[in-house]
Amino acid sequence: MREKIKTGISIFIILILLPYVAVVFRTGNMRGEQREADTPSLEDYVAGILPGQMPVSYPQEALKSQAVIIRTNLLKKSMEFYGTENMEEAAASIRQSDLKTMGFSYASPEDLEKLWGYGQWEDYYAKVQEAVTATQGQILVMNAQPVDLPYHAVSAGRTRSGQVLGEGYSHLEPVECPQDVESADYLKIEFLKLEELPEILSQDDAGYVTELRLGGEVLGGEEFRSRYSLNSSCFSLEKTQEGIRAVTKGLGHGLGLSMYQASQQAAAGKTYMEILLYFYKNVECISFH
Repeated sequence: MREKIKTGISIFIILILLPYVAVVFRTGNMRGEQREADTPSLEDYVAGILPGQMPVSYPQEALKSQAVIIRTNLLKKSMEFYGTENMEEAAASIRQSDLKTMGFSYASPEDLEKLWGYGQWEDYYAKVQEAVTATQGQILVMNAQPVDLPYHAVSAGRTRSGQVLGEGYSHLEPVECPQDVESADYLKIEFLKLEELPEILSQDDAGYVTELRLGGEVLGGEEFRSRYSLNSSCFSLEKTQEGIRAVTKGLGHGLGLSMYQASQQAAAGKTYMEILLYFYKNVECISFH
């Protein structure tokens, strides 16, 4: 009789506790909150974004500078995307599924192993992890807020003023990039299938076209560059028998850090902070956590 009573009590207790056991099993905690133990951290995202922005073959100090740029831009975008002024909250809110919408291309360690191959993956990923770990938590700020940090592959020999982007870009002052002319991507000649020669209306101090007329249409330099897939908006145009010849200088929009120049500065012994403060003025480096 006693055994039957004990068995009945045991079954009763199990039935009472069963819902709580199910909650713990499903969510990992008694409060029923979903715990995403496998969700990457902010630093994991920086490591997954870095290889898609800067060649991993570049010197370590250059990779560190790009890691700070990525972290700053990602944190700024996240604060805007998730509607919070709290940096820690924004960092904790980041989800991989939101990165593309925010303008970032992320590759998981598994993706990178497929990209690089097993033989190179270990060494390359170690370089990336070192760059991220060495700069952990570091961002560039103005007035205690993360700033937008544009970057590009190769300048036309000089970076552009942030005035072309409007207010809020006073930290982008033109700087000389003499070693960019050594890059294989510095100069490119293409022929455009156009019936008439566009008229260049204005250029900035770095030589980038800011406005031109194409037929009855007035276009911005970057808009024209995008439409005809040119390397940069620092170009000259000439009508020839083969068509409209476009000679471009540099690769990218020419604003902010030039990754090729940064790589050369790093090779010459500059630290990542010296590189960053060369391209971005009146900013402060802080650790946000």
